[in-house]
Amino acid sequence: MDYYSTLGLNRNATEDDIKKAYRKMAMKHHPDRGGNETTFKQISEAYEILSDPQKKQMVDMGVDPKSQNMGGGARHGQNPFEFHFNSGNFEDVFSNFGFGGGGGFGFGGRQQRNKTINITVDLSLEDVLRGKELDAELAIPNGRKKIINISIPAGIEGGQQIRYQGMGDASIAGIPPGDLIVNIRVAPHPIFRREGDSLTVEKTVSVWDAMLGCNLDLQTLDGKSLNITVPPGTQPETVLSCKNEGLPNMRSRHRGNLLIKIKVVVPRNLSPNQIQTIENLKNGI
Repeated sequence: MDYYSTLGLNRNATEDDIKKAYRKMAMKHHPDRGGNETTFKQISEAYEILSDPQKKQMVDMGVDPKSQNMGGGARHGQNPFEFHFNSGNFEDVFSNFGFGGGGGFGFGGRQQRNKTINITVDLSLEDVLRGKELDAELAIPNGRKKIINISIPAGIEGGQQIRYQGMGDASIAGIPPGDLIVNIRVAPHPIFRREGDSLTVEKTVSVWDAMLGCNLDLQTLDGKSLNITVPPGTQPETVLSCKNEGLPNMRSRHRGNLLIKIKVVVPRNLSPNQIQTIENLKNGI
């Protein structure tokens, strides 16, 4: 596989070019967004190779890091495992599988992988509206830290998980990297409440404005100013709708609506004259 071509890059690409290309391709081809799973795996594999300085150097020298195996023993199908001896020695590799270095290694078992890493990402409702890119620090089982750039698609919901294949632990050479699972947590918003792809906000009007009608100024989640007409005779708990002012659907990208729930406030402590005026209106006087 040509790792550079997979990411749409030429061979003089910088580290920043590789990161940007991966970010763009991963967003486009992620299975959760309707992309092809095989293509996404190839993109993740290419990034895993080119983001590792040692492996990238091998690629630039015309050597595929994945082709480095145990003296060619796997070429005829005897060995389902593939080892990358970029560092360490035979003893280290075997001990990582739970075996001593002196043989007794069974090749017929299930292929092992590096560990999957779980992290939690906290988002605001504004992050859900726009999507978010961030650099996450991962704690690798070997005790080291790893910084990785991840993209959270707009419209994601709290409680959802995103699996980034091949972006987890890769500390054991020669076996596939683990996955990264990102758990999404969304903080409550002080004004807006989410209902699917729609956003709900409550606005209070006086009983007089509800009877006679009025206009309300409202700012949307993305900072747009709206002027909302409350028609005469509006009843308490009436819901007015503004189309396409809600949250984007993660798959269709279409935005939901902004729902304005009208709360009507009845005045207290009316004066005798005010009470009389209302009585006259009630009786048609």
